[in-house]
Amino acid sequence: MWKWLKYTLVVLLVVLISGFLWVTYDQANNLVHHPLEKRAVSDKTPEQLGLDVQEVEVKNPDGMRLYGYYGASQNGAAVMLQHGFKADRAEMLEEAKILQDAGYGVLITTVRAHDKNDGERISFGVREMDDLQTWYNFLLAQDEVTGRIGILGNSMGAAMALEYASRNPGIAAVVSVSGFSSLQDTIDVSVEYFTGLPAFPFAPTIAAWAEWILDMKVEQVDATKAAAKLCDTPVFVLQGGADIVVSVASGEWIYKAACGEKEFWYEEDIAHVKFDRDLPEEFAKRITAFFGQHLL
Repeated sequence: MWKWLKYTLVVLLVVLISGFLWVTYDQANNLVHHPLEKRAVSDKTPEQLGLDVQEVEVKNPDGMRLYGYYGASQNGAAVMLQHGFKADRAEMLEEAKILQDAGYGVLITTVRAHDKNDGERISFGVREMDDLQTWYNFLLAQDEVTGRIGILGNSMGAAMALEYASRNPGIAAVVSVSGFSSLQDTIDVSVEYFTGLPAFPFAPTIAAWAEWILDMKVEQVDATKAAAKLCDTPVFVLQGGADIVVSVASGEWIYKAACGEKEFWYEEDIAHVKFDRDLPEEFAKRITAFFGQHLL
């Protein structure tokens, strides 16, 4: 009887562990993979907002096709606008409209494994730096872009914007909207939001599987370390207190880490990347003022 009970408990334990490992692997695989056939691309168009842009295509160093929107500059300066995790170009149309109306050239950028681009794996900014560099090179080739270039990003796009600016002194100003401070800091919140599973005990194992799948370390994605390098680049950080996608403390951590000229806008009742929707007039005023001060 005791032997049978012991055997049953061992089998049950093996089944539970195997099930846990399979569930966490499957969730990690879903998080980092974004195949074209599973992407829900928005039907929102630039024309609906009165935005004067054209679709443009570039190829990154890996030969992947990336698609974006470009509108010519009227004042010599331009701003790159980068969407967030598993989003597409449509996420940045309102921001582009605000900046275009103020005279800036606008380039709505996309990265691999998003929109209708090539690629299936998301590395949260590690390999996407090559994509942003490709878009930056595109901007430099435009004759009407004779002045400074800024960058604005949402969520993961904000973290990528900070990292990219820390590598490229040609970026003259950065706006981070609801960016995560680091993948490690916000992993519990993000895993719970995107998978529906409780942070404990699932998040650490999902993160470990993601590292294995992508052949990278979570520690490689750290916007606070990037911000700490931007001593000569102004940074404007926006964070909402009702954010359930990234850690609410992320904005403050990025702001404190930034070592140069910086601004911080915190709103208790704003959800993830909803500044432009919930406070459109103030958002437009602050964004254009920030870029006006540092790009013109």
